[in-house]
Amino acid sequence: MVKSNDNAAYKRGQELLDQGQYEEAIEHFNKAIEEQPDSWKSLNSKGFAYQKLSRYTEAVECFDRALAINPKSVEVLNNKGVTLSMRGLYKDAIKCFDEAIADDGTSLEALNGKAIALQHMFSYKEALDVLEEAMKIDNKHSQTLLSVAVTLQKLKQYERAISFFKKVLAADKNNIKAWNGVGVTYQLMGDNNSAIKCFTKILNIDSHEIQAWISIGFVYQKMLKFNDALKCYKKAQSIIGNRYHHKLYDGLASCLTKLSEFDQASEVYQQIFQREEGKKKWDAQRSLKFVNKLKRKKAMGVLPSLVPDETGEGTPKPNAPQE
Repeated sequence: MVKSNDNAAYKRGQELLDQGQYEEAIEHFNKAIEEQPDSWKSLNSKGFAYQKLSRYTEAVECFDRALAINPKSVEVLNNKGVTLSMRGLYKDAIKCFDEAIADDGTSLEALNGKAIALQHMFSYKEALDVLEEAMKIDNKHSQTLLSVAVTLQKLKQYERAISFFKKVLAADKNNIKAWNGVGVTYQLMGDNNSAIKCFTKILNIDSHEIQAWISIGFVYQKMLKFNDALKCYKKAQSIIGNRYHHKLYDGLASCLTKLSEFDQASEVYQQIFQREEGKKKWDAQRSLKFVNKLKRKKAMGVLPSLVPDETGEGTPKPNAPQE
């Protein structure tokens, strides 16, 4: 029997996975699984590729098959937990992370995954308790420091949040996640100019960093500079080509709606609806109905202004990207 590590199809699949060519990677993992049906590593990697494509149901199926072969794999349990979190199934995700922690109490990935799921459930204090355990294992672990910072940010402890982001930057001045976190925190504090400076710092590190373009676009939307926001989203779109990116598509559709480009906005929301599952899918459906309603009002000549006035009042907008 060919070992997974010696399987040429598996190796090629991993290379394609690292390059972001997920569809092509899946084809090679399928070949590897045909050659070695009990290769839990190939199943795990295939599931990870599906996760990246937002095909969460298929991803979980792969992880379950991998766990049937190797039920104690902390790596697979973590991947399944992350995927369930992406689907909005946070309680199920926490069960996976708890299983991983039971098998390996030092798994920082599992502890961070559980904390992030708790964040999504608005259980911020519980998330901090979990992260304190992670800090006991490694108080310099960048992902743990970032998770603590984000949790403090959610608790509106903005100065403390920035201090933790800066701990990461002290060790790695080019850490893009930390710069993004500081930028988002400034944005939440209402300091849009400082936020844009942080996101621009990211672009100075890597001009192809998609999240930075999206974040600047979102800030411009908050500043009611919708044409500037659209330019940022279009720049991000030119970088990723035909690849799907939820935050980009969501921000783009929201911006197009504000600019009364309803046909284009509908097309983007349709793509989100077709590609997503769970809450994101139904949010897209709700936004589609909202855009179609505005489109009918425009045709009838009774469309109100979509841009809020100086008092901040105006028509509610569909979802915009968040951190």
